[in-house]
Amino acid sequence: MMKKNTAKKYAAKFYAFLAVFFWASAFVSTKIVLQSGQLSAMDLGMLRYFFAGILLIPLAFFCKIRLPNSRDLPKFAISGILGYTAYMFFFNTASTMISPSTASVINAVCPGLTAVFAYFLFSEKISWKGILGLFISFVGILFLSLWNASFSLNIGVLYMFVAAICLSMYNISQRSFVQRYNAMETMTYCLLAGSFFLLLCHGKSLLLIPDLSQQMWRHLIYLAMFPSILSYYCWAKAMQCCRKTSEVTNFMFVTPMIATLLSFLMIKEFPTWSSYFGGALILSGMILFQMEKIKNKNLFIKNDIYSTGKDVIFIIIRKFYKFSLSIF
Repeated sequence: MMKKNTAKKYAAKFYAFLAVFFWASAFVSTKIVLQSGQLSAMDLGMLRYFFAGILLIPLAFFCKIRLPNSRDLPKFAISGILGYTAYMFFFNTASTMISPSTASVINAVCPGLTAVFAYFLFSEKISWKGILGLFISFVGILFLSLWNASFSLNIGVLYMFVAAICLSMYNISQRSFVQRYNAMETMTYCLLAGSFFLLLCHGKSLLLIPDLSQQMWRHLIYLAMFPSILSYYCWAKAMQCCRKTSEVTNFMFVTPMIATLLSFLMIKEFPTWSSYFGGALILSGMILFQMEKIKNKNLFIKNDIYSTGKDVIFIIIRKFYKFSLSIF
């Protein structure tokens, strides 16, 4: 029994590491695509979720998801705009101005921002330690925003911070779907709504598909398949294997380190001293906040995009596996 528990513990860590690795790699892959000049921030966001949507539609039929209630369509639309349309625009735009390591540490404040919105909207309590952690993180963001030799404003940091705000509001919006829809249904309709508005705003991006280089195709397929799909499956498996949620969620703090390492290996980009200092403040504040979150089970926090579909891909893979067996 003890050996089985130990094996599950290591399995949880393995799957959690794979998930955060894929999420961290998205920062670098996005940077490479945008630096090539072939795609703009909106082009990349539209094409990434266009292909993800194409993959999700047949999988949704395999999973036999229910159609949404007509009264919930505006909610799905708003949620999709926040979590996909707006987030992709600000995230991709920021990626052209700041390093993947800087972007990843700013994105790490999403759980804290979600808690702040929950406090104002639902009167969720935040302890003084949680408030202190948030304050330290925001000081780190301010430091990154203003530090540039002469303390001039770094607009890329602000774009990334707005992206984190959009994602936090998206997390909050998920509360309205919990009682009526399962994870697969919520993720599918939010993603399709976000993809629709991306297509509506920048449908001309489809005209670029025939002219994309092989490198761009590789990155687009990678972004659609791994950070957007496979990572959720690994996260779901990690949640199944772990004894305590904190054993898995604490891996979110590894993301900036992985993003920094991949950034150095793939594009020879290394963080500046200001990134070290500001990043240390942000992560220290979020670690303090996370520790307080673990103690307070009543605190509602959705951990970045990790929590929006952690059960979804496991369901998809299982359904697809059964469907494949029925064919062969």
